[in-house]
Amino acid sequence: MMKTHLYYEGKRVSFELPPGWRLICGKEMPPVPVCPDPVEEVRRSLDHPIGSERIEALAARSSRAVIVFDDLTRPTPTHLAFPEVLNRLNRGGIPDHRISALCATGTHPVPDEAGLRLKLGEESYKRLYPRVYNHNAEPRENVLVGRTSRGTPVEINPLVADADLIIGIGACFPHNWAGFGGGSKIIMPGICSLQSIAAHHLAWIQNRNTHIGITRGNLFYEECNEIARMVGLNYKIDFLLNFKGEVVKVFSGDVIEEHAEAIRECIGITAVNIPHLADVTISAAFPLERGNQSIKSLTAAAAVTKTGGHIIWVAPQRDKGQLLPLIKEVSLEKTAHAYHRELLEGRYPEALRPMGLSFMCTVLEIKRYRDRFSRVVHVTEGLDRALVESMRMTYAATIEEACGIVEKDVPEGDVVILPYGGIVMPRVGHAEGAEPNLS
Repeated sequence: MMKTHLYYEGKRVSFELPPGWRLICGKEMPPVPVCPDPVEEVRRSLDHPIGSERIEALAARSSRAVIVFDDLTRPTPTHLAFPEVLNRLNRGGIPDHRISALCATGTHPVPDEAGLRLKLGEESYKRLYPRVYNHNAEPRENVLVGRTSRGTPVEINPLVADADLIIGIGACFPHNWAGFGGGSKIIMPGICSLQSIAAHHLAWIQNRNTHIGITRGNLFYEECNEIARMVGLNYKIDFLLNFKGEVVKVFSGDVIEEHAEAIRECIGITAVNIPHLADVTISAAFPLERGNQSIKSLTAAAAVTKTGGHIIWVAPQRDKGQLLPLIKEVSLEKTAHAYHRELLEGRYPEALRPMGLSFMCTVLEIKRYRDRFSRVVHVTEGLDRALVESMRMTYAATIEEACGIVEKDVPEGDVVILPYGGIVMPRVGHAEGAEPNLS
């Protein structure tokens, strides 16, 4: 029997594969050099922006600035960038009292004060308090600034609408729908209204090009860029992190140009080349194990598994209370297409309204995977057997138990293991060293 491993809550967990399973991909990505001094890397990036003037020059022509930053569902070390950005805005002529910070929650649950302090760092939080805010997608105070070329209404937070300098801070990583996170997503969905997010997400969520690792022809991604341009995002900072959350590199400047550079580097550290589709895929949610972010590892598994194949999905699910409304929706006897139609018609599940549209889209994803594959076995400590089985999945307490369950259906077959499936970009049919193809 072959011994292998994956990561669970930061710990390396070893297990053995059944003797009839052939491992076609399962190795970790090679180590990537990390920045010995992340703050110095932030400074380097801000000193040499991509496709943009420096922040100081932008500030010299502005009077009010807003710094938009991602929320706690992302591991971005925004606290490393905040002091540098504030100091450069000051040097450009904008004092702290004319700078606000806005957490780009989209429709995610909002962080509390402790969470905001964590994202900004104590020094920056104290400098900007009380002008540190969470975005709210629901209020009528969100401002309509136009429509995209495809007709999507663009309503944004009034703080952003009223600012004459908008700076974003986020991170670039593979994303289920936009191809890659970071970039323009700080604006759409980050600071847009529920109406705008729904119009955008639900239009493209089931398009075949709305897929991890795809940008060219991905209308979800392309419309995010169009919206960022329309809103007037002046400058964007994107961290590139390894699976441990350590800083590899920092990109900054024009949102589309810097993000393109970040994507190229991101492919180099996250792409997993898989020769062909697997009969069985074992995918760990680490390091994105919180709330609906754990679904990213399920999506990665779905991308590399044959229709009718089996998936073993390993996620702790410690946020059980947050997930209960989602699980209830998944358990309803309703097809993915019927559920999508209800969302398009504005019939949102009341229990999921506080969780936001992203949770509703996650329900849609799970329904699609559940119907496409013979079996999804969920290895988790946070959910009990009844909850897992209510989603029409199979419960397992350990990875070994899950392998034993699937082995009965698949005594022999090709297996892929994604040791940290939350942040990988799987590419099927790529040989080692092949050039990336994002079209």
